[in-house]
Amino acid sequence: MKNIHLIANAHLDPVWLWRWQEGCSEALSTFRTAEELTREFEGFVFNHNEAILYEWVKENSIGLFQKLQTAVQEGRWNIMGGWYLQPDCNMPSGESIVRNIERGRRFFQEYFNARPTTAINFDSFGHSRGLVQILTKAGYDSYIVCRPAKNGFPFEEQDFEWVGLEGSKIIVHRSDENYNSVWGQAAKELTEFLPDKEAEEVTLYLWGVGDHGGGPSRKDLQDLKELAKDNSSYNLIHSTPEAYFKERTARPMELPRVADGLNPVAEGCYTSQIRVKQKHRELENELYTAEKMAAAASLQFGRSYPDKELKEAEHALIFSEFHDALPGSGSPFVETDTLRLLDYGLELMSRVKHSAALALASGEERVKEGSSVILFYNPHPFDITGVFTCETGLPKQNWTTDFMYPKVVFDGEEIPAQAEKESSNFNLDWRKKIAVQATLKAGQMNRMDVYFKPLPKRPVFSEIVSSEEYVFDNGEMKVVIDTTTGLLKEYSKNGICYLTKESFQLACYDDTHNPWGLGKKESHSRRNFQLLTSHEAAEYCGLSEKVIPAVRVIEDGDVRTTVEAVFGLHDSKAYIRYQLPKKGSGFDVEIGVNFQEKEKYLKAVLKTPEENESFSGQIMFGREELKKGKETVSQKWIMAKDKNIDKALAVINNGTYGASYTGCELGVTLLRSAGYTSSDFIMGKALQEEQWAPRMEQGERFYRFRIQGGSVEETEQRIDGEAAAFNEEPYGFSYCPPEEGERAAQFITIDNPQVIISAIKRAHNFKGYILRIYESTGKDTEAKIRLLDGRIDQNVFLKGFEVKTYKIDLEESCLTEIGLIEEYQ
Repeated sequence: MKNIHLIANAHLDPVWLWRWQEGCSEALSTFRTAEELTREFEGFVFNHNEAILYEWVKENSIGLFQKLQTAVQEGRWNIMGGWYLQPDCNMPSGESIVRNIERGRRFFQEYFNARPTTAINFDSFGHSRGLVQILTKAGYDSYIVCRPAKNGFPFEEQDFEWVGLEGSKIIVHRSDENYNSVWGQAAKELTEFLPDKEAEEVTLYLWGVGDHGGGPSRKDLQDLKELAKDNSSYNLIHSTPEAYFKERTARPMELPRVADGLNPVAEGCYTSQIRVKQKHRELENELYTAEKMAAAASLQFGRSYPDKELKEAEHALIFSEFHDALPGSGSPFVETDTLRLLDYGLELMSRVKHSAALALASGEERVKEGSSVILFYNPHPFDITGVFTCETGLPKQNWTTDFMYPKVVFDGEEIPAQAEKESSNFNLDWRKKIAVQATLKAGQMNRMDVYFKPLPKRPVFSEIVSSEEYVFDNGEMKVVIDTTTGLLKEYSKNGICYLTKESFQLACYDDTHNPWGLGKKESHSRRNFQLLTSHEAAEYCGLSEKVIPAVRVIEDGDVRTTVEAVFGLHDSKAYIRYQLPKKGSGFDVEIGVNFQEKEKYLKAVLKTPEENESFSGQIMFGREELKKGKETVSQKWIMAKDKNIDKALAVINNGTYGASYTGCELGVTLLRSAGYTSSDFIMGKALQEEQWAPRMEQGERFYRFRIQGGSVEETEQRIDGEAAAFNEEPYGFSYCPPEEGERAAQFITIDNPQVIISAIKRAHNFKGYILRIYESTGKDTEAKIRLLDGRIDQNVFLKGFEVKTYKIDLEESCLTEIGLIEEYQ
């Protein structure tokens, strides 16, 4: 007879329609009841995952926790999945997913001696193809998902082979019955489910009350017992995911093959609650930069490694990645709590970074008479050329009406520099925001001495609206801004056009109130933000006593020109700043939006001269082709490219994930003003109560992008490194060095731009440090890695998209490859 593996579970969201405190309380109740039922019903096995819930039990009911340990030892309770929690499986970086698995793995090994081999993410809204390599290298041989649902696949089978970017493979079970059963209905739902699965030689069935916990009930268990007794067609087995896959793989049959990401699912989740997404990216960037700097300070100067702070920040990051927090499908309370937690992690990392920076500034000469000092630490293994800014104070307060203009000396030579509007509005010429054009050396501190000369007044800039267009040309690139619309009219590099007229149009579309959805099928209306009048521009900028052009130059000098344009739509306002460097072939764009529309989504639309043949984006430890004409999800960059004409346009972001490419329009999705957890369900249409109800993204939101055109090969090879440098910015600060000790040597360099550092940090399971790298382009490659000014100098080989982790062995002066996941020891 056919075996039906009954996998009893209680999907328990730590947060969703409720806050974490209620999730904690429900975990205690669910686990207590489930443990009792495993003793009451012989042969019954309960499955549960997510280490965070077990941590809450351990902290609040040690007696129950000990009962769980006994139940696991006796086989009544199965540790399922083994991750810290079920995250979103598209937006976190590959490194973040590794940390999630590591944190869960160490907990379950330490307290339960358990190491699951089937990973589960029942409720995540799609799954990045980069997961396959992570799962296989973490020791998993199987994976259970519920999304995309059956209609998202071209085959009926629930089991399929999923192929990773670099060729790794894992068997996946798509549970068509989903992960929940209604209380008291498990046997009935099973009876209705099985006829559709008669062709399966063995079947897996998830059941148990979920979302808010609950799990099995006595009625369900009794009903299943009666069903098993009265049935002669199949065996009902209280089981585990591992037992199902053991039987499944022992019955070989050809499986459907999937070599793509398991997307899209709930496309609105790529943008909903954008502040959470932006701050999540910021903490990812700050945590991984702080680890690099702390490792450098420890290895080079013996500075104590801040384990506690880094672990706390890592916990904040992982919790924020929960699949109803990061996707923006939680309540307003969840948004508030997640932002607060991310801010906590960011505060910790600000302290860690500055402490490390002070150590890494050791040995710098004292400040020279009449100057100030700014320092930039480049944490990356490659030199970075571009525009960098830092605020500092004058050597002496300026009590005159003169405006002090900077001259910057770097490595004994004067470099392009300019003063820009500082962050404060204290009307005394004292604080200085300095922008420089420089090349920061890899893996080390870069010192700049700043001198000042007096000017009669702060510089002002010529108006540009007397002509229909403003043309910026630095010899490498040409940018044309239409002064009648405020939009970009042309972006060319070496005479080749990459963007054309009406680029950066802010376009507002009708949207659903549902945070999981995107757009309304019955309406495709689009309303564009329009350039403000001079009076409206002055009012928006807070200049009630002036009239100013809506398009104007706000910064200019030897480093860059910044053009600002201001726009409006109904009660919403926005500004766009085009930051155009005097050297280089790419430029930055800053967008600020004060959004007041409801149930709308907003895109920044870029227009390519022709429809490029393909559209791609960064995913976990790699990249993949994205579907044109659809809303897609990716990480730090997207790219429209065409090999036939050898053109690629890359858009790097610092915290957006949703985008589309339709025809010649590349649309970056900035925000959605949907309702919180709003879903038309059993009781009818949501948000119909006659009272005020909050919508997402009401207020100010800010974005930064880097635009880079080039040949396909050049852009593809360098885009991941450029995106890493844009996101994990060099750490700039003002300081008067004490001239103590020796200067830091170069910490790390890698001579191949295809090879990206994922992490440098202290190891958990041995004394010392690890280095994790990956190949970013999909091509086999070799790279030379130099650590600690050549103390380690070693060539490494990576297959396309391969991730490798190394122990930094200082005794043997070498890198030794180790496993992806640091196990508990």
